[in-house]
Amino acid sequence: MPTWLVPTLKWGGIVLVIIAAVAIIYVRFFAAAPAPEAGAPPDGAPMALYWILLLIGVVAAVAAFVLERRKTPT
Repeated sequence: MPTWLVPTLKWGGIVLVIIAAVAIIYVRFFAAAPAPEAGAPPDGAPMALYWILLLIGVVAAVAAFVLERRKTPT
């Protein structure tokens, strides 16, 4: 396994989790609601994407921490 893979998964997963969490919090609490005369409400696809990105980041970070722990001699 390349030596760069574990740190990339670990830090990339953590960064992805932070970005997705900030996006979820922003859309949930700070984004303006559409005006009633704007038409039908959006289908919520971006929120599903943010949750999927959050999950992918968590899985990548956890996998990297597990791989890093296995490689460390005790």
